[in-house]
Amino acid sequence: MSKSADPPRIESVRPGSPASAAGLRRGDVLVSVNGKPVRDMLDLRFHSAEGTARCVFERGGGPLRAAIPGGDTEAFGLRFAPMRFRHCGNKCLFCFVDQNPPGVRPALAFKDEDYRLSFLFGNYVTLTAVREDDLRRIAEQRLSPLYVSVHAADPQVRRRLLGLRRDDRLIEKIRFLGERGIEMHGQVVLCPGINDGAVLEETATALAGFFPAFRSVAVVPVGLTRHRRTLAKLNPVTAAAAEALLDAIGPLQRRFRSETGEPFVYAADEFYLLAARPVPPASHYRDYWQRDNGVGMVRSLLSEFARNRRRLPVSVARRTRFRVVTGALAAPVLEADILPALNRIRNASFSVTAVRNRFFGDSVTVSGLLTGRDIAASLRSAAPFDEALLPSNCLNSDGLFLDDWTPDKLSARLARPVRVLESFTDLRTAEAAS
Repeated sequence: MSKSADPPRIESVRPGSPASAAGLRRGDVLVSVNGKPVRDMLDLRFHSAEGTARCVFERGGGPLRAAIPGGDTEAFGLRFAPMRFRHCGNKCLFCFVDQNPPGVRPALAFKDEDYRLSFLFGNYVTLTAVREDDLRRIAEQRLSPLYVSVHAADPQVRRRLLGLRRDDRLIEKIRFLGERGIEMHGQVVLCPGINDGAVLEETATALAGFFPAFRSVAVVPVGLTRHRRTLAKLNPVTAAAAEALLDAIGPLQRRFRSETGEPFVYAADEFYLLAARPVPPASHYRDYWQRDNGVGMVRSLLSEFARNRRRLPVSVARRTRFRVVTGALAAPVLEADILPALNRIRNASFSVTAVRNRFFGDSVTVSGLLTGRDIAASLRSAAPFDEALLPSNCLNSDGLFLDDWTPDKLSARLARPVRVLESFTDLRTAEAAS
């Protein structure tokens, strides 16, 4: 078994379940499924995809056997310990984790570099640490799509950006995976003066050579917080730099459209907003492959709002002053394109609060990186309101802000209701419920 294997360990067995009847206990380790060794939960999923999983567990060196119908471990009564993921050994000049303030929760301080996280959750992975057996596994088990942090195709520039001692042969790895039908999406964290200009054109052109296996490339601005004092100096993406990027990327997109039928390389929304240029139409973004990376998020929001405006409530039950919370970057979009329609709702008035990010610094302007404390501070200094509306992307999957506050805690501090919305049309459902 691979040195990096992390075979699944039983965390709990549901009383009265088939797993309990089979004699399985907490701490038992799954070592094989249908005669195949198991390195992690992905192996279990893969080897049991077509029917019953005939499992061998190990306890104190002795085997225990159990057949799990359909490989459905939850129905069988098993809960496994979470997978352990690989830590990143790169020393990226722009690493956001290195720019965290002290005292953040451990999950925010963990630098992951694991192709399994890329497949499971869309995390970006540099592929610096993947070995030949990893590449073969990705191809065999169809771990697709993958999201690849490229930053530069030029080996020297990539080495500088990622803090590598030697060329990690990224292009060879992409070629291997592409030839075996693995879909990939890439990102370039733009660091002005390092990987823009001719370097960016070379990167986009090299990756386009693997289209359609390599399906899209997102160019996103480097994020710089106020906690960089001991780190390498990097130039921020200013309005002028955003204009230069959009001017440079336009000809590339036109060329790729003629060659592939798609723009292939996409600029993050932040560039358009910084440059005060309109975001492209929905057709530009194809399937919104990199929406969660900030590419097309604004257009997606506006399109979804336009489609569902008729689902907004006609009125609210009682006169209510709503405060719409967002980051500084998106505030003008909401004020110009969303609020006029919201303010047609009877008994309601809507205004926007652009939250100042004290946690990371004023240079961080997106809503996904806001804390409960900063939201509270901005709302306390705002005009009087009755209820705050928060975007769902400022919370993690556990319902926590970056500073571990919850919406309930925020509500208690403000002495005002706080509502988290996936969409403004959720207002209708909430009003009906109340």
